[in-house]
Amino acid sequence: MKNIFSIMHDRRSIRKFTDKEVTKEVLVQILTAGFRAPFAAQLCSIVYTSDKEKMKKFKGIGVYPTTQILMIFFIDYDRMEKIIRARGYENIFDDSMSLWLGIQDATLVIENVILAAEALGLGSVLLGVVPQRADMVSDVFKVPQRVFPVVGLCLGYPDPSVETEIRPRYPLKYSAFEDEYKVLDEIEIKECMKSMDEGYITQGYYIKNKAKIPLPKDKVDTIDYDKYSWSEHISRKHLRERWGDETLINIIRKHGFKNE
Repeated sequence: MKNIFSIMHDRRSIRKFTDKEVTKEVLVQILTAGFRAPFAAQLCSIVYTSDKEKMKKFKGIGVYPTTQILMIFFIDYDRMEKIIRARGYENIFDDSMSLWLGIQDATLVIENVILAAEALGLGSVLLGVVPQRADMVSDVFKVPQRVFPVVGLCLGYPDPSVETEIRPRYPLKYSAFEDEYKVLDEIEIKECMKSMDEGYITQGYYIKNKAKIPLPKDKVDTIDYDKYSWSEHISRKHLRERWGDETLINIIRKHGFKNE
């Protein structure tokens, strides 16, 4: 069992796992710790599977072939509204705030799950595109209306033959501000970029993962992999209007949430 600060500082995303089984006892321990997170209204539910056939259906959202457990974390208003009705009331709360509180709840549970798994020797990687695939997620896991996926998690024991490095972060002084928000100037923004870019280029992250995002057709790509950096990568992600065929707001509405 590691010290909690060691777990936080040493954690890295794992994309290749061994075939060692994640036992029911270990899984229950991780999930129980997950739901000990602080909450607004216990609006998080998790669906998990070790079924490889089910996982294959998630190929489009980046589920890695060696994943032992796939978890999807949901905002769950189906359960909440049943509780409200059981008290003889009707939910008329603003759905925008409902979703906001649900994201808070789910995110806190996710972090607890990740840290608990790390403490027990497991590794994980998040799947951020899950909300864009809500229709498919709901179909595979028989999810009702008013329940919406926030993020996915691949879980298992890390393959020791694959080296993974700790990714850089912005300097703390540019992310945590005492007494008032600090508006960063051009020099400080460049320092933020430098701290991230140099780390990723030194590690050869995008070369190893062949993760370069193509530019729009009207732009000429003059940046080779040896210069392709985190700030270039994240900027290119924002050159697209959206990740899929529909906006996230439209997808959320299809799943029973009213957003004006």
